[in-house]
Amino acid sequence: MKKIFAFVTLISLSAALTYSTASLAKNDEQVHQINVSGQANVASVPDLFEFSVYVEEQGEKVQNLNRVVTDKTQTIVSSVLAFGVDKKDIQSMRVQLNPWYENINNQRVQNGFRLSREIKFTLRDIEKYDQVIDAVLSTGVSRIDGFNYVVEDAQPQYLAALELALKDAKLRASRMAATLGAKLGKVISISENSGYSPMPRAREVMMMSKSSDSLPGQINTGAQVNVVFELVE
Repeated sequence: MKKIFAFVTLISLSAALTYSTASLAKNDEQVHQINVSGQANVASVPDLFEFSVYVEEQGEKVQNLNRVVTDKTQTIVSSVLAFGVDKKDIQSMRVQLNPWYENINNQRVQNGFRLSREIKFTLRDIEKYDQVIDAVLSTGVSRIDGFNYVVEDAQPQYLAALELALKDAKLRASRMAATLGAKLGKVISISENSGYSPMPRAREVMMMSKSSDSLPGQINTGAQVNVVFELVE
């Protein structure tokens, strides 16, 4: 279940006040403008977790290496499938083969090959994080990293942040105009500066424990806009 917090952080950006005489002209009258930026963040709890596991073997014959890597891959995948992870959330086709060199008598000599395979998992039940990590580590993997906790559908948070960013821009424009003894007129233009990021990510390694100490925390989805208002004296 997704939890969207009402916690909103409004970050003030620089606002440029344009009170020029070379702007728009309407019926021979100069139109003065005020150009402001607005930004807002909406915090939410991640509902997906991603991580990658690597199996690496080195030796003289590629065929033997491939057999060992394949067997270990099947063991790792089976250990994760046991927790109800869907096969569509597992990617294991990325394989890399490189020469394996050793330094012998101050000379770099090829002594075989190194074969590695990356297995990427997407965990939709974050509460099973600790159990899944423990199960994977017990298989004797060579390496595990690429920890990412994300929001699968960040569009609602982004739209909420976008609306708040517009309100932020209007508020600051009003305050600036009032300070100069003017008032805001109609909106002349609006531009979206932030761009939509559907999966905001926070890259931190979680605690690996059998208890429930691994907490995803919160991540922010932000929006930034630029608005030009007519300035009325």
